[in-house]
Amino acid sequence: MKIGKTTKRHLIILSVIVLATFLGSLFLYTKTNLYISPDETANAFFAQHFAETNILSVFEPLNIPFEDIIHPRSISSIKGRLVPGSFIGLPVLYGLVISLTGIWTLTILTPFIAALAVFAWYGICRKLFHEHVAFLSAVLFAIHPGWWYYSARGLMHNVLFLSLLIFAAYVLILRPGYTTLKKSNRFLWLHDIDFLLSGILIGLALFVRSSEAVWIALIGAIGFIWFRKHVSWKQFVILIGAIVIALSPLLFLNRVTYGSSISSGYTIVEQSEVVSFDTNPLDQAELGRSPLKRGTILKTISQTIFPFGIDIKATARHVGYYGFGIFWWMSLLALIGVPLLWPDRSVRKKYKKPRKVFWIISASLSAWLAIMYGSWTFFDNPDPSQITIANSYVRYWLPIYLVMTPFAATTIYWLSNRAFTKYAQSATIMILILVSFGLSLRVVFFHPQDGLVAEKHVLQESSLIKDRVLSLTDEDAVIIVDRADKIFFPYRAVVYPLRDEKTYKLMPSLERRVPLYYYGITFPPEDMEYLNTRKLKELGLVIELIETFSQESLYRIYSP
Repeated sequence: MKIGKTTKRHLIILSVIVLATFLGSLFLYTKTNLYISPDETANAFFAQHFAETNILSVFEPLNIPFEDIIHPRSISSIKGRLVPGSFIGLPVLYGLVISLTGIWTLTILTPFIAALAVFAWYGICRKLFHEHVAFLSAVLFAIHPGWWYYSARGLMHNVLFLSLLIFAAYVLILRPGYTTLKKSNRFLWLHDIDFLLSGILIGLALFVRSSEAVWIALIGAIGFIWFRKHVSWKQFVILIGAIVIALSPLLFLNRVTYGSSISSGYTIVEQSEVVSFDTNPLDQAELGRSPLKRGTILKTISQTIFPFGIDIKATARHVGYYGFGIFWWMSLLALIGVPLLWPDRSVRKKYKKPRKVFWIISASLSAWLAIMYGSWTFFDNPDPSQITIANSYVRYWLPIYLVMTPFAATTIYWLSNRAFTKYAQSATIMILILVSFGLSLRVVFFHPQDGLVAEKHVLQESSLIKDRVLSLTDEDAVIIVDRADKIFFPYRAVVYPLRDEKTYKLMPSLERRVPLYYYGITFPPEDMEYLNTRKLKELGLVIELIETFSQESLYRIYSP
């Protein structure tokens, strides 16, 4: 990348903005080892365990007699072994890092990587678009609420996944290795090192979120078709080979962890039904028809590509909420920029083809992810009617928000060019960026339910509750919970939820083995009477209030 006067000014301003967002992403940093979601809790637990032991499972002896019921959300149990309930890439990669740097770096890894990704995005956009559009794209990316928020919630997979893809695209598009080595007649065999490095980065991204493989392949195919004259078969083979090499540890770790190379935390069956790691599907006789029939194959392919099915009405509704409504200022700027970014006769020749390819890739990517995730309804908030930044669609659609930024940047640049003086042009850009920054700041930090300020308060409260409950319970106690598993695990064994027949069935024998407690919403008197005179009485148990914490309480369950 050639560094001119304008580029230096852009990099200085961008550095200040990225530093501000990086520091903001550390807002939730605490030494309490508590996290907002069960996914983050599980990833932190297994990252630390992998750093110490190089394995991803933890034996819980109580799960042998109690049907693998003792585990928090986002963690499963297989024949007594606690294993990740989602993808294993982040715990493994972060576990390797913190084994070298120390556990204190765990919660700052994602904000740091996200900051680097912004600069990589600037480099990519500078190669594809006008340098002012590239600068504005990077700024809008850095301050986008979705990216900023999930950088702060750094133990979710999504920001790491997208950052690795951005780094891969940067290496592939800018070819830093080739640029460095091409002036020398030595090391000719390293001239294709960029394809090797890019393939490794893509493989690591799939290691983190393998479910995104289809649309990554789709984008890769579009890019290869358009630029096939610039890529040799040797370079293509190096790229694919590097992806396979980077993914190969996943197959081994899946086999060791789940019993199958192609399994993950999302695909393993309910543990109560697990007989053996080698249990096979029903044979053809039991199926009553050949599994190789066309209908079965097409159904399998469809379920693999669109695991949530295809529901156009649901997609339209969720795109309206999370594609346009929740970050309306970013969406408005991007919508205006859609026709502006399509190359016309006024666009310089070197930008025409990259712009056209980017436009097509952005449209294809957005449509694919919109249908893939928009066809299903996710409830992350206890109130399903709430449209908030913490709902799953925001993190699943981070790639869409990313590709929207050049469209929004083109709009800002176009509007500034309508001004009559250079001062007015600069003022237009500054005002639009400041307004966008202010609106993003408000959503990320000050949303009353899921903003970082509210989440910080929740973590502080949870820390006090955790300390008090741990002091009131024995170390070998089991606590039945509804949503508080992320507070007590791994300090206490947990079971969820209380209102489940399987939980009730195992409670008498569990209580005979270990001290048993329940923590959850405080029961009104009529519910306590029902439990003690009917539901628990039938099991030979009683429930007794120990202590109340705001709207929740700790109860002891025992046999009289």
